[in-house]
Order: sequence, then C-alpha cells, then structure tokens
Amino acid sequence: MPSLLELVRAHTDLDDDDVTRLQQLMADWQIIADLSFADLVMWLPDREGNGFWAGGQMRPTTGPTSLPDDVVGTFVPTGRRRMVDEAYEHGRPVREGDPEWRDDVPVRVEAIPVRRAGRIIAVVARNTNLLGVRTPSRPELSYLQTAAELTQMIAGGWFPPVGQRSDHADTARVGDGFLRPDAGGRVAYASPNALSVYRRLGLHGDLTNLVLTDLTRDWCRRGGGSTRSRSVPCSAAALTTTPRSRPTTSPSWCAASRCDRTASASARSSCCATSPSCDDGTASSSPRTPPSARSITG
Repeated sequence: MPSLLELVRAHTDLDDDDVTRLQQLMADWQIIADLSFADLVMWLPDREGNGFWAGGQMRPTTGPTSLPDDVVGTFVPTGRRRMVDEAYEHGRPVREGDPEWRDDVPVRVEAIPVRRAGRIIAVVARNTNLLGVRTPSRPELSYLQTAAELTQMIAGGWFPPVGQRSDHADTARVGDGFLRPDAGGRVAYASPNALSVYRRLGLHGDLTNLVLTDLTRDWCRRGGGSTRSRSVPCSAAALTTTPRSRPTTSPSWCAASRCDRTASASARSSCCATSPSCDDGTASSSPRTPPSARSITG
C-alpha cells in the first residue's frame, strides 16, 4: 500500500507544507472517525485535473465500517464522486439526504474540503454505514455534534491548529472517555468512562457544571490520587465552540494522571506543555488558543 508522501509525489502538485498539513490532520482523524461513526477517506487532487487519488483511510472504532476493502492508492475520475468534485471546486462541505447503496448497504456520504492558506488541498469523504441506525442516545448526540463542528473547522482551515500534532494520536480513543465543556469551560457532558477516569484520580461526585480547566489543574498539581491512579491514561476528548463565532480548538492530548511531581521532568513536559488546563509549573500559563474553545483529552 503506497504512503501519503509517495502518492503526493507521484500524482499531485501539493508542496511540502501541504503534506505537513495533511499529516497533521491524519494524526488526529481517528477521533473524527469515532465521533462520526464513519469511515474517512482522504482524496488528493490529481495534478492533471483528471480526478482524485485516495491518500489515506480511517475506520471508526465506534460503529460498523462502510468500506471493508482498503481504498488507499485507488483513483476515481472526475464525475465518479460528484460530492468530492463539488467540495473541491466550491470549497464547502457537500452532503445529500439520499444515501448511496453499496453491496446492499446504505451509506451516507459527505465531502469536506481541507483548506490551507486559502487553498483547497484535499477532500475528506465521510462515509457512514446506515444499517442498524437507531435513535441516537445522549452520548451519540454529543459525539455527532462535536464531529460536525470539527468538520466545519477542517473546511475553514482551523483544524488541526498549525504547528501542533497530538503526541497521543495513536492511543487516544473516544471510547476511553469523552468530555464536552460549554463556551464558559464548564462540563456540559461527561461520558461514563470519562467520569470513571476522574473518580480514579480521586474525584467524588459528578463532573457536570464543574470548570474543567480548574478541576484538571488542581489534580495535576496535587498529583491526583493513588500511585495506581497515576498510571491510568486519561484520553477523554472535549470540544466547545462559541456561538456565532469561528470554532477553534487546540488538541492537547494531556494525560492528567501523569501530570504529577513524582513523574520525570520530561514526562511532565510532554503531558503538560501543550495544555493550559494541565499546568504543573513547567508549562506556560498562556493558552495557545482562545479560551472560548479548546479541545482537551484527559
């Protein structure tokens, strides 16, 4: 199976900065696939304008796949995937109400343009297997709302944040725990697994309506519970956006249980340096993104 870089060099006019941007997105797109309950495919524009090459693929861990076969390295000519064509041409997400049928499986498809420096450099196709779809539960509604906001940010060129890459991208899973704060930083929803993580750190009671940054900073400074608790990886994802404003995020995959003074300096730096909510004294006190909207795992 060819790599992203091999496909870019062989078939596209994308430059090194474009490739870096795509690699940053693919480093964290497992989260988007899980929140969407959907497969993601990265389509790269052919340098001759004849179609698109599949440069990457991600399956969800939260639902059934709609793409049992690997598609990386395949080519689709212009006109074969009309929504991908339109998203690339017009620079906006494209979605239709009627699903596509693939081997008797209904699949809802959405095409999301990937923007960098005012240009569309690729298109992400989101493919959702609709077999067995039921009325979504509260956690699922929170997942889908967050996924919708992230895809808007991709189309606007705001996700992932420039120059940042998740150090825990290969291990963070939505199923490990999901936190969603409101625009004021108070927890609006916490999944059972996320609540369990904080209770292992020593929290009593619920997370709802607590200020997430204050709570996490407090546990980071105190060391957070027992020795056993400190070894528990916290990979709960959270996102909030300000109403009527451009959504912004900073993926700080911070394992709060490892932010304690008994850990090595390098471990504390790795965990806390990118997260204003996980400050053990080694990180800058200035958040890297506006406090109105940020994404934190932990």
